[in-house]
Amino acid sequence: MVAALGQLTSVRGGQVAETKPGLDKRVGGFQMDNLLKEVILSTFSRIDDETTSVYESDGFDLGDLPKKLAKPPLPNSPQLASQVMAYIQANPNGLFPAYNEPQLTAIRAALTRRLTLIQGPPGTGKTTTAGSIAFGFVHQCRNISPYCKVLATAFSNVGADNLAEKFLSLGLKVVRVGKPSGISESLWAHTLDAAIQRDPFAQKALDEASKITAKIKISSDADGKRKNKGSLAAERAKRDEATAAVKASIQACNIAATKALREADVIVATSIGAADPQLLAACGIYPEEEDDVKKNKEIDEQSKSQFGIIREFAPDNLPPLSLPFVIIDEACQSVEPASLIPIVSTNSCRSLVMLGDPCQLPPTVRSDTSATGTSPLSTALMTRLSSIPDLHPVTVTAQKDKTPIETKFIQCKPTRQAVARVSDRGSSVSYRKQFSGSVLLSMQFRMHPSIAAFSSAIFYDGLLSSPLTLSNQRQFPTRLQKHYTASDRETSVRFINVGGRNNEHKGELTEGGELISTVASSDPSNNSYRNEEEANEIIELLKILLCQEKGDSPFQGSIGIVTPYASQVALIKSMMANDDVIRTLAQSFPQEIEVKSVE
Repeated sequence: MVAALGQLTSVRGGQVAETKPGLDKRVGGFQMDNLLKEVILSTFSRIDDETTSVYESDGFDLGDLPKKLAKPPLPNSPQLASQVMAYIQANPNGLFPAYNEPQLTAIRAALTRRLTLIQGPPGTGKTTTAGSIAFGFVHQCRNISPYCKVLATAFSNVGADNLAEKFLSLGLKVVRVGKPSGISESLWAHTLDAAIQRDPFAQKALDEASKITAKIKISSDADGKRKNKGSLAAERAKRDEATAAVKASIQACNIAATKALREADVIVATSIGAADPQLLAACGIYPEEEDDVKKNKEIDEQSKSQFGIIREFAPDNLPPLSLPFVIIDEACQSVEPASLIPIVSTNSCRSLVMLGDPCQLPPTVRSDTSATGTSPLSTALMTRLSSIPDLHPVTVTAQKDKTPIETKFIQCKPTRQAVARVSDRGSSVSYRKQFSGSVLLSMQFRMHPSIAAFSSAIFYDGLLSSPLTLSNQRQFPTRLQKHYTASDRETSVRFINVGGRNNEHKGELTEGGELISTVASSDPSNNSYRNEEEANEIIELLKILLCQEKGDSPFQGSIGIVTPYASQVALIKSMMANDDVIRTLAQSFPQEIEVKSVE
C-alpha cells in the first residue's frame, strides 16, 4: 500500500498535462494516464505550498479535468464501444440479460471514458454491469495488442470470485490471482497456482529445488561437529547450488504464470492481490535484486517503479503485458490505499471504472476506535471522487426506461413522514449534489418496492426505482399477517417494539450462551452488543414461519436474519440450537436459516 501511495504521488510539477497513449521502457506497454493520478490527487486538501505548486504549475487548471476525463482512453475506443453495445443489445448467443436503460448508460459511459464511477444500490446489478464492461474492454484489448489485458479487482475474495464467475459465464478467459485458500474451490482450475501445477517445466524445477534443499538440511542435521576449510567450502558450494535451484524454480514458476496470464482475457484479483509478484513480473516489473544493490548499479528514472524495476521483457522473454483497463468492484468498502494498488501497480492504466455505493457500509478501519468513522481511511476513494462537482452529473436514466415503475410506496404517508424526520436531523446537502460525480444504476430488482421505498427516499432522493412486477412477488408471508398486522397489508415491512435500551448488553458470548462483560473479556476492545428481548422475538417469529397449521402450505421461502452485532449473531444461534421446537422444525426445512451480522 505504501508503494501505491508513492507511485501515485510521483507526478511532478509541469508533468501533469494530458498524456497520449505512449510507451515506457517496456516493449509494447502503455504508461498510466497522468490525468487519473491528477484527479485523485486533486481531491486532497492542498495544505502546503509544495503540494499547491504540483497542481497549479504551468497553468494547469483543475477545472479542465472533467472534460479531459470524458475523452476516450484510446483513439478507437468510441468505435469499438459502439460495436460492443450493438452486440450486447442484439445478444445473438443469449449471453446477456435484458439490460435496462440505467445499466446500458453505465456500460456505454465506461467503455468511452477515462474515469467512470458507477453507483449501484442493492439489487441494481453491479456485477452484471461489470461483466459487460469487461466484455467491452476485452474487445478493445484484442484490437490493440495481444499483450493488453483487463484487470478486474474487488476488495474481498468473495467479491473477486463473483466477478470471475460472471466473466466466465460470458465466455471470457479468466485467470484468478491470489492465495488458493482464499479462492472458491470452483475456480481452482482458473488460478495461477493451477496453471503452475499443470506446467511440467515449473514442476520439474520445483522438484529439483526441493530435493537439493532437503539434502542440505539433512547434512546440516547429521554433522554438528566442527568443520575444516574443505568441508566448509563444500557446504558453501551446496548452498550456492541450492540458491541457484531455488532461483531457477522461481523463474520457471514466473514463466508458467506469465504464459497463463497471456492466454487470459481478464485477470481477476483482490485489490491488494493486484500487486502479486508473478502478475507484476508478467507486466515487466521485477523486485530489485540484491546483486544490483551490492554493485550499486545506477538505474535511470524510467526503469524505476515503487513496485520494482521496470524491464523490457517479461520472464518468458516476450513483451510484457499491459493492463490499460482496470475495473474495481466493492470500491466504497475498500480503504483507499487498497484501491490505489490496482490503479498504479503496473503503471499502465488508461481507463478506470469503479463500482460501489457510498450510501452503504464504509471501509472497515479497525484502528479507528471512535466507531464514528472519523479516521481518514474511513472515506473510500470512490466516495471522495464521486463528490467532485461536475465530474459526471447523475443521470436519471430510469425516466427513459420503458419498465413500468412502482410509485405507490415511495409517495405514501409513512415514507414522507420518515423523510421529513430525517431531513430535520441530517445533512442539508442532497444526494444529487453530494454524489454528483457518479452514474447511478437506478433500477433495483432485489427487494419488494415497499422495502426499497424507504432507502430510495432517504438515501437517493427518490431516484432508486422498483419495477411494478415486484409488487406481486416476495410479498409479506400470509401466516405472519395474522400476528403482525398493518394498516396497509401490501407493505412488506413491520416494526416490532421489544422495549428500551435497558435490554442491551455489551461483551462477548461464550459457547454456553453466557455473557462475559467487556471488563472481564479476553478482548477489552469488543464493543459488540446483544439484546435478549429481540432474540426472543426472532425465535417466536421463526416458529410462526415454520409451524404448519391446518390448511397452510409449508413455507417455501428462504430465511435470513441480519443483525448489526456479532454478539447478537452468537446469541440467536445459541438460542436456536437450544430450542427443541426450532431444532425439530429446522430439520424439515429444506434450506439453511442464515444468521449473519453486518460488522
